[in-house]
Amino acid sequence: MPFPVSPLISAKNLADALPEGHSHIKIVDASFALPGTTPDPRVFFQKTRIANAVFFDIDAVSDTATDLPHMLPDPDTFARSASSLGISNEDTVVIYGQTGIAMGPARVWWTFRVFGHTRVQVLDGGLPYWQAMGYPVSTDTPSVPVPGRFVPNVRPDYVADRADVARAKAGSSARILDARPAARFDGSAPEPRPGLRSGCIPGSGNLPCAALIDPETGLMKSPHDLRRIFEECEAGSDTPVIATCGSGVTACMIALALAVIEREDVRVYDGSWAEWGRETG
Repeated sequence: MPFPVSPLISAKNLADALPEGHSHIKIVDASFALPGTTPDPRVFFQKTRIANAVFFDIDAVSDTATDLPHMLPDPDTFARSASSLGISNEDTVVIYGQTGIAMGPARVWWTFRVFGHTRVQVLDGGLPYWQAMGYPVSTDTPSVPVPGRFVPNVRPDYVADRADVARAKAGSSARILDARPAARFDGSAPEPRPGLRSGCIPGSGNLPCAALIDPETGLMKSPHDLRRIFEECEAGSDTPVIATCGSGVTACMIALALAVIEREDVRVYDGSWAEWGRETG
């Protein structure tokens, strides 16, 4: 069964579960910010978080042998990192973001799934919605988690590389969807990282990750609306998807949205525009 738990969990359902002593629910703050932006997510986490949460650093838990940003780590590195956060294979991992669901949570949700962990959910609406609903946060100093034991089981079919994207671009094996804002996709706005061309992968379509989120609530749009959006992007139920973005973070929002409508026919291009758009590439 591909989705033993829903890809999303509501603030109410999480709040109802926590007081019941579910020691196998592990809460993870997976917030991410582009270089140079403030506030620093780790600093914010030290001051305000959902109780007993741990912080997953997307840049730190990555492949350090490449100059591409936050590429997937090797299985042993991920296993050590997950274990050090107190996470074991039998745990249900609930991931949230300080600013919502787009910047980080979907990426870490996808990363856990790449390494074989299926009991992983994203808190719909993230910390802003959690607080708006009146649920508590902790301002105490974070405690050091008791180490867990995480054993990876890699799913390479969730990941696309440059060769996969080139084949999709040349044929019709998959629909390439780019989660960057429209201005970056069409090249009218510069890339935030130096050394990258402006523009997009030829033949790709634009699906900004913000289009998947209800602007009034910060929640993921309804399954009905998501199905319509993918149909309009020429990525209906019979069309596999390769998701891309600037550096593989918001691309995972496309994968998460497809999971909400019970579709697994999606791979994330881990290198994304950081690799494809290199000026020397």
